[in-house]
Amino acid sequence: GAAAITLSPPEAEAAALKTGIKSPFTGDYEDPNHPGCLRQVKVVGAPLRGDGTRPVNPVMEIVGYDGNGSDKVCTERPTRADLWKIKGKVKSDTEVLIDFSPKGGPSDLVGKYDKDGIVFPDGNKWTKIPYGTPDRRPKDMSTLTAE
Repeated sequence: GAAAITLSPPEAEAAALKTGIKSPFTGDYEDPNHPGCLRQVKVVGAPLRGDGTRPVNPVMEIVGYDGNGSDKVCTERPTRADLWKIKGKVKSDTEVLIDFSPKGGPSDLVGKYDKDGIVFPDGNKWTKIPYGTPDRRPKDMSTLTAE
């Protein structure tokens, strides 16, 4: 006879989560709190565990730059050393938990995808830029790669 596999709802939803360019989260964004600064989001499969299995929830990797002045506005391209990197856990195709603790923020900030960007609980919205922001990356980086 045929064997049936049943998944509980969270596992079934996570199994269908998209990574790479198919994820709605993947892309370059404008952060109104840091105008003109790099905000690049990539969604990748979670790393393998020691036992060879992979967690079902993809990982969000965010690379950014906040400018070199006190006004939080970027007018120049960063160097690689200027960039910060943080990670999050994709909970669904519309929700992510981001760890901002390396930047002095909360370790589990909820971000919700809303039509054209990511909205945070304080009302800040990162708006996706359709064709990306290659001019905001360091000159020696054509694309930022997942680690």
